[in-house]
Amino acid sequence: MIRSVFMLFRSAPVVLLLCAVPSAASQWAVVPAQSSITFTSEWSGQTVQGRFPKFSANIRFDPSKLSEARVDGVIDLSAATTNDRSVNGSLPGPDWFDVKSNPNARLQLTQIAQLKPGQYVARGTLAMRGVSVPVTLPFTLAIKGETAVMTGKAMLDRRPFKIGMDSDATASWVAFGVPVTVRIVATRVK
Repeated sequence: MIRSVFMLFRSAPVVLLLCAVPSAASQWAVVPAQSSITFTSEWSGQTVQGRFPKFSANIRFDPSKLSEARVDGVIDLSAATTNDRSVNGSLPGPDWFDVKSNPNARLQLTQIAQLKPGQYVARGTLAMRGVSVPVTLPFTLAIKGETAVMTGKAMLDRRPFKIGMDSDATASWVAFGVPVTVRIVATRVK
């Protein structure tokens, strides 16, 4: 579960950055109270719900200029929380998020393509615990006036980040895959 949560935190940065990609030529500001990065983990057969309440993103996005689209997001791993106290106690530790050495995850999305109207896929890297891993984030995006709403979901694997590999290298307790969901509401910066 701790690994899944850790993976989710890694995914969360990617999802947040992608969600915040409302305009490549335009700059967008995340509305924190309306935005979220959440994850679900399987731990000992139980579902654990978690979230990353503190994150930021520098977003440039314009549907007509996708070659200029960029997302650079930072997720505060030390703020991660779940509905399980034992998981909350383990996440900051050296085998999981290792927040003393690496307090943040960084998501950089540099390739965004439109699949069909309102649907996109973003590619880039997620850096955590001193490791950068390629990530892909499919997402939907609706822009109305000066407001953009992005929702996306990605499956992250904790193994490349070496999360939980000392305590659960075989996924006996915590699944390797962690689904991360991102919802970003952003306003155009003028």
